[in-house]
Amino acid sequence: MGAHGGKTRMAYPPVVAGGASGNIIHYSRNDKPVRDGELLTMDAGGELYGYASDITRAWPVSGRFTSAQLDVYEAIREVHQQCLEGCRAGNTLRALHGYSVTALCEALRQLGLPHSSSAYRRFYPHALGHWLGLDTHDTPLVTLDTPMEPGVVLTIEPGLYLPDSEDIPKGLRGIGIRLEDDVAVRDGD
Repeated sequence: MGAHGGKTRMAYPPVVAGGASGNIIHYSRNDKPVRDGELLTMDAGGELYGYASDITRAWPVSGRFTSAQLDVYEAIREVHQQCLEGCRAGNTLRALHGYSVTALCEALRQLGLPHSSSAYRRFYPHALGHWLGLDTHDTPLVTLDTPMEPGVVLTIEPGLYLPDSEDIPKGLRGIGIRLEDDVAVRDGD
């Protein structure tokens, strides 16, 4: 993509992570080989006329999700969709984050993982989203409690990061999936 209808430059160094490296939210080495059976996670964004974008996707290297990968992906996709629908004037990022925590705790329960109101942080250690504009994390002066207004742009990025650990069911170990989109807030109705 170039300046003709596309980005003029990268908004930030991309994150390209394979396998368990997808559990490192801002993995920056981008140097490990990817293998069949693993997921590839890509977090990248461009700038156009000074405005930043920020999206993340995860997909199977082989072209097909394993059953466990698909279960995690579908859980996150459902939460992502519900949060996108909540991006309306008057709502707040904090309220949407609270919804995402509740919904992802239920997903963790269904996956057979610890899912209490405190245990989820191990698997979902970041906020649901952030403001987006002239900077990728624009602006720290606007709080998560600020009511959304039509035309404001933010990211929605639920994710689950399941470490390669003995207390995680074998098929779920090392799965890290985040779905991130940029959203322009709509009117409240």
